[in-house]
Formats: sequence, structure tokens, C-alpha cells
Amino acid sequence: MSRLCTVLVLAACLVASAAAADFVVENASRRINLKNTWAKAIDTLKAKNTGDSDLSNFVVCYPESIASRIAVLKVLIKKEKQEVAPLQQAPQGAPAGVSCYQATFKSAVKKGATVDLDVVATVTGVFKPNPAKIAQGEKQYVEYYDNLYLLSPYEVTEQSSTVLLPTSDVRSFSPQDGGSKSGSKVSYAALGKQGPWAVQQLKVHFHHDKPFKRVNSLVREIEVSHWGNIYVEETYEIQNAGSQHTGKFSRLTYAHSPDGKTNSFPDVKAHLPAAAHSLYYKDIIGNISSSDTTHTSRETLIEVRLRYPLMGGWKTDFTLGYSVPLEGFLYRRPKGKLRLLMDLSTSFDDVWVEQLTTRVVLPEGAKHIKATLPFADIQQSWDKKFTYLDTAGRPVLVLSKSNVVPEQNKPFAVDYSFTFTGMMREPLLLISVFAAFFAAVALYNRLDFTITRDEKWQEGQAHDKALGLIQSLTEYWDREADVLDRLVRLAHSISNRPSADAAPASRQALEAELRPLDEQSKALLSQVEALSPKLAAAARNHGDKSKMLLGRAAKLLSDKSDLIKKDVAAHEASAKLAGATRQLEEAIREWVDEGAKLAQG
Repeated sequence: MSRLCTVLVLAACLVASAAAADFVVENASRRINLKNTWAKAIDTLKAKNTGDSDLSNFVVCYPESIASRIAVLKVLIKKEKQEVAPLQQAPQGAPAGVSCYQATFKSAVKKGATVDLDVVATVTGVFKPNPAKIAQGEKQYVEYYDNLYLLSPYEVTEQSSTVLLPTSDVRSFSPQDGGSKSGSKVSYAALGKQGPWAVQQLKVHFHHDKPFKRVNSLVREIEVSHWGNIYVEETYEIQNAGSQHTGKFSRLTYAHSPDGKTNSFPDVKAHLPAAAHSLYYKDIIGNISSSDTTHTSRETLIEVRLRYPLMGGWKTDFTLGYSVPLEGFLYRRPKGKLRLLMDLSTSFDDVWVEQLTTRVVLPEGAKHIKATLPFADIQQSWDKKFTYLDTAGRPVLVLSKSNVVPEQNKPFAVDYSFTFTGMMREPLLLISVFAAFFAAVALYNRLDFTITRDEKWQEGQAHDKALGLIQSLTEYWDREADVLDRLVRLAHSISNRPSADAAPASRQALEAELRPLDEQSKALLSQVEALSPKLAAAARNHGDKSKMLLGRAAKLLSDKSDLIKKDVAAHEASAKLAGATRQLEEAIREWVDEGAKLAQG
């Protein structure tokens, strides 16, 4: 196996060496843009095929200090991207500390033909603060190092280099021979013909007026819920990677010196989807309310204000979360599949990310998961997440990438299968849990967990059953109380001789209603007697009192009738019997209350 690897490496070197001998760069124009907090080197080349056959491969190289920090490398022919892959080993003759890449053209360059191409490299973390530490209000100066010439395995006939700076404040640049400064630009117009691997260090020391917003770590969690939303949570550790702050910090000075804020930043701006809602912004202390949100038809712009301005070297961490609806992000595919389409990286437009981790949490039961990614160097792994009502856990696709710039915030797709039964799993589980709980409670109430059944326990059981029968007796007692009340009202209603003559018949009709009640109550009393003689005696005593009250009501009715028949006026008769009537009504109320207490045990 090791011998095979050696052979492959040697073969690659021979191919690269052959390619190097077959191209000549007739013109190279280098533009190094340092206006942002990362560098962008654009090499516009005109290369001629001087070989004996058509060529499809072209090698581009950079110093290791640059190559190790390249976030994006593109080779364009007429603005069309060509395939680029790193070489395991630089071509023969390359100086130490050089890394190379091989571009494979979609159309081969014919023998003797020329091709115009642009090589664009976006590079992060290549500015060296000098001085390394500055006080509040001082300017931030940085140094940038590169190769002055096009670092190439090919001979270069003509070339020039231009460095674009954010300000015109340049302390120094080297080499100065052949170079000139004009405003915020350093130019080397005519560098002349150079052979392969021409090396000369380029150094520019200048004032950079922008803060270096570096995200050391970003963990994005995208959780899909088929019940209507996709939840996104982004956890940041962000740092000011510029010149380190030294000395004291004064908020008052910071607020009143706008010119002294260029090397710090109090906020960052996030561009979220227009449909984003339920936003929250917090850190380890809690929610942070100092932020502004603007909704437009194209996006939701949130200005995230930090708890304190980040001076050079300072860092903080926070969490930004929001939700988006399924519509516009989750699509149905053929054969019952679903496709999730989301952005890969941060929603902030002026930061670069050292380490990006995007976690895609799919619903429990999702199967046949496949990701379509915008970059080949994204690493994939798998995890599981358990949330509410999960049994087997939700599948989590973990995507990892380092050194990410905003132009790499491209959409990625995740295809998976998910059935309707899987969607109903959690509701059915919730219903089952509640049903099982209520069934367990019902079963518990019906089971007897008594270890021993002694005489006292049996008495208690009999007493409880007897009370149940007494509660049935209260229905009869309530009807007897109603008859008693009607007899009292009948006595009140007698006002003349005809009503007095009719009173006995009315009384007999009311008493007739009580006869079946007596028979039914006797049957219940016999059952109570068998269970609890004590309760039976109390119930029987209560029933006897009802008979006494019935007699008193009958006597009141008879006395009132007799007085009316003796031509005593109705109001005089009522006045004479008022005391007896009041006592009877009070006795009836006491009897009703006594029955209620008896039923309660």
C-alpha cells in the first residue's frame, strides 16, 4: 500500500512538472485587495500552450503562509469556474514552503493556443497587527506579507502587481524599487520577465480602519418539525482579532470619540430570511434586549448589540435563535421524499468563521438521509438528539467546515424519507401515556391493597356500605320533607269554609304519597340493620321523627280548619296558630339538617 502511494505521488509530480514545461504565462496582472478584514488576491493571466499536445491542467501556487489560510480558491475562464484540487506535492523545482493546486479545464487548450483565466483566492487571518497592542483611541496598523511576483512553475513574460489598501496611511512598503504609492494604492507596474518560481517578499505596513470580526466557533442547529416550523439556533464565540487593547477602557471616552472606534465594534448585523419570526438573543447571563429588528419583503435585518464594545483581543459569546415556516424551506420530492434547503453558514455578512458546525436535526423516524453539499471539504458525521416524547432519538446530520467567509454561505440540501405514521408518533404516544395513566388510576381505585382483614377492618367496610344505603334513604327523606312543607302551606291557604271543608281530602292525598315511601325505606333499613345496627337505629329514629312531624302538621291543619268553621277570620286564626306554625317549620328544618348529617356519617 505504501509503495502504491509513493508511485501515485511521483506520478502526480511528473504530471505537474510536464504541465509546468508546457505553459508560458505571457502576461500576469496581480491585484491584492486588502480593503476588507480578509485579503482577496486576483491574478489575471494570459497563458500560452507551448507544448506538443493539447493541455487540460494548469498549476497555481502560493506561499504556505497564504495557502494555509485560503478560504476560497477559484479558477475562472470567461467567468466559468474550473475544477480545482490541491496537489499532494509541489512540482519539481519548487522552493520550500510552497503549496500548489491543479486546475482542470473543461475544454483543453489547443497546441499553440492561449487562454485567459482569473485565479481568485480569498484569504483570512493574514494581517499581522504592528504594534501588537494599542491603547483606546489609537490607530490600528497591520502588516501584510506575500510574494511580489506570481509564484508559478511557469515562465512569466510580463507581470505587474497592485495592492489596494483601505486607507492612504501607509507607514512603509517593500521592496521600494519599482514600486510607487498613489493614495491608497501601492503599484509595481513593470516587473519584467521572470523565470519559474520567482521569489521576492512583498511587505506592506498600513493603517486598517475596520475591526477584525472573527467568529472562533459557530454551532448552528437546524431542527425540523413537521408540525409547521423549522427552528434555527446559532451559538457564537466572536472575537476582535485586531491589535490587542492595552490600558484602561472608558465608556465615556468611547461614546464621545467616533474616530477612536475603528478598531472595535459594538454590534453585528444579521440578515435572516424574510419569514423569520420568534427571534431571541441571549448569552450566559440571560436575554439581551438591546437589539433592533427590521422586517422587509426580502429579509429580516437584526442589529445585534453586544453587552460591551469588543476592543482588540476581546471576545464574547451569545446565542441567536429564530423560527421559519416549512413553506419555502421544505419541499416534496418524487417517491415520497422531502428536501430541506437551508444556508450553510452564518447570517452575519462581515465576519469570517474559524470553525463552523451545522447540526441538522431531522424528525424521529426520518430515513434514507442524503446531503447535497456546496463544498467538497465539508466533513459529515452523525449524532442523535433526544427531545420531548422521543424514544429512539432524532437523527442529526453534523456538517463541519473550517475557515468560512460570507461568500461561502451557500444553500445545502438534505433529502430524506418520512411517513405520515412517523408524524403521528408523538401525538399517539402522548394520548397513550394519558390513557395509561387514567387506566392505572381507575385500576388503583378498584384494587384492595389491605394486607390483613381484621374485625375492625370488616366493621369499617360494613359502615361504608351502610352509609351508601343511608344516602339512598335521604332521597325518601327529601320527599317526606316536601310533603311536610306542602301540608304547612295547605294550612296557610285555608281562609274560608269551603277551603276548610276540602282540607281533610287534600291531607289524605298527601299522606297517600308517603305510603310507598315507607315500604321502600323499610326495605333499605333492613339492609342497613344487617351491616351497621348503630346506623340503622339512628336512621329509624330519624324516620320516627318524620312521623311525629307529620302528626303535628295534621293537627295544625285541623286546628286551622276548626277555627275557620267557627267563623273566626282567617288572619285571626293565623295569628292564634302563629307560634305553633313557627315551631313546626323550625322542627322540619332541623329534621332535614339531621338527615343530611346522618348521610355524611
